[in-house]
Formats: sequence, C-alpha cells, structure tokens
Amino acid sequence: MTKTPLSSLLEKFESGHSIPPVVLSNEDVTIVVNTLKKTHFIDLYEMRKEYVEGVFFFENETGIIKIDRTREIIEQSSKKSSFGYDIFIIEWIDTLTLAAANSLLKLFEEVPSNILILLTSDGGRESMIETLASRVIFISSNIHHSILDAGIREKIDTYFDAGDSAPFLSFLVKEKLEKAEYLGILIALKERVLSGDIRNPDTIRRIETGIITLSSTNANPRWVVDEVVLGM
Repeated sequence: MTKTPLSSLLEKFESGHSIPPVVLSNEDVTIVVNTLKKTHFIDLYEMRKEYVEGVFFFENETGIIKIDRTREIIEQSSKKSSFGYDIFIIEWIDTLTLAAANSLLKLFEEVPSNILILLTSDGGRESMIETLASRVIFISSNIHHSILDAGIREKIDTYFDAGDSAPFLSFLVKEKLEKAEYLGILIALKERVLSGDIRNPDTIRRIETGIITLSSTNANPRWVVDEVVLGM
C-alpha cells in the first residue's frame, strides 16, 4: 500500500529521527495519538478530558496564545520524557502573538527526536506568522473559512455521485480561481474520497500532496489542482 505523507513522517519519527512540527486537522491529530498511544478517542474534545501518558495539551483558552504559554511549552520540551517520547498538541497555532511565536523559533528549528509536535490551525499557512510557517510541515488543513461556492461543490458532488466528470473538468479549464478556492476544492475532494466506501490510497496520497503543496509553497494552484484531478 502506498504510504501517505503523514504515515511516512510517523514512520520516520518512530525510527528515532527528529521531524519538524506538523500542522494537521483536528481529526488527523486524533488519529495520530490513537495510532501511537493505542488509544480510542473519538475526537480532541474527548481526548482533552482524559490523561494520556506522554501527551501534553497546550490549549488556547483565551483566543490568543501569549508568551507565558509558550514558555510552558519550552520548559516541558527540556524535560526528559518518562515514556520514551512525548506528543505536544498546540491548538490554534495561528493565534500566537509575535513575541510568543519568536520564543518558539529555536524549538521549531531543532525539535528533539523524542518529541512530536502536532499543531492545529483555523486559517492555514496564510494566517500563521511567516517565521513559524516556514519551519513547519502542512499535512492537512483545518480551514473552516474556506467555503466553496455552492456551484463548485455541486459540480464536485456530480463528479462523485453521478460519475459525470464533464461539468467539473470543463469548469476547471474555463475558470481562473483564487488560491483559497483551489485549496478548498482539494479539501472537498479529500472529504468525498474519505467518505466513500472505497478509499484508494493513491488518490488520497495525491490529494494530500496537493494540499501540502498549496499550503506551503508558491506553486501555481491551478496546475496543482489539474494534476490531482487528472490523476484521479
């Protein structure tokens, strides 16, 4: 089976290598913790209520992450793990103040090999402070504000539900969209593939790679989406 970018990173981490902080959706953070810690949480809300050995939550309780909170992260990262490795979950990384972000730069540049830092974001790469965004890996997106036009979503639904790709492909050829819209299309495609009865790992990997590319590089978004769709 073809490995997804996330599974490849986890394999690298479990083999003892240091990896940069990873931005994931809330759902993927839950999957990672369940996989590594052999737990069975439904979501992050349920996970927060339980104690899990070696998992440290740094929640955003005030709507903004200030430097006193990031000092707690840095202090915890300097301690020797009692469980082989620790997982840090930092929520809403895009709400850091500039001072708080700067305080995390060294940790993000040199993450210890026994720490896995998982980040969540409401706005994706564009909403993060650039110095941090350049030091993390974007695997998936938790963008709730990237709402697709109903007409675009209808074409995607027709593509999946009726097996008619013509309206969707014709739309992509004729229209020039904003980057956020192209990213929204990839996220919608991933949701539809994951909700289906047959989950083709190659298709999921291709879509995830496209999301990473659009979230973390300046690649032409139209070309990225065209390559993903034509390969499905």
